Amino acid sequence: MSGDLRVKRVEEKYPISFWQYTGLYSALSAMLIPDRHNAPDGYMIRSVYFDDYSETAYYDKVSGVMERFKLRLRIYPPDFDTVKLELKEKRGGFQQKHTLLISRPEAEALINKDYDIALQNKGIEEMLLKNGIAIYTMRPVVMNQYRRSAFMHPINNIRITLDRDILSSETNFDLFSQAPVLFPVTDYYEAILEVKYDNYLFKWISDILDAYGLDMGAYSKYTLSRRLFGDFIS
Repeated sequence: MSGDLRVKRVEEKYPISFWQYTGLYSALSAMLIPDRHNAPDGYMIRSVYFDDYSETAYYDKVSGVMERFKLRLRIYPPDFDTVKLELKEKRGGFQQKHTLLISRPEAEALINKDYDIALQNKGIEEMLLKNGIAIYTMRPVVMNQYRRSAFMHPINNIRITLDRDILSSETNFDLFSQAPVLFPVTDYYEAILEVKYDNYLFKWISDILDAYGLDMGAYSKYTLSRRLFGDFIS
């Protein structure tokens, strides 16, 4: 289907409370361009993440390895037919994302580890081989879902997102279910703010964020979603 899209950018993450969420939502709505998919309740994102049998992606993330990757499938319910296969690479403070649009049957083949079927799409094979991913060592490890509100500025490709109602399952990988059984992953804060940009962030945007006393951290919806594995297995 479509070609491999590559994007390099800075990505910063902050845990935020419900109070901070509501204030930031109002401020960002007034100052930036809302995403066309925004609604009063945000829009839904659902992803299935893959890891190898050594849990390399998980351990690299929690250990703070500077060069690491995440492989996932992503959809935006209620659209169940547009599926993104995404490989996110982190190199120091920069992110690079490779995105390939694939079919629903190809996504289901990846989830079911029917790799001979999935790799009939040469785009999948090329994307993974080019980035050193041994697909036969990979399998689905977690599915998560959350609601997002997004705001942007065209200069420097600035995009700020507010993610809340984060749910996950480490046993159910039915990406296309109308009503999957998922469980909350956040105990201590309500949402995650992500700030993404190329080159630099405008000071007036930084001032908005600074007004809320936010502390940047290595927060990951992927590792939060793998609480069962992190708490009882690793």
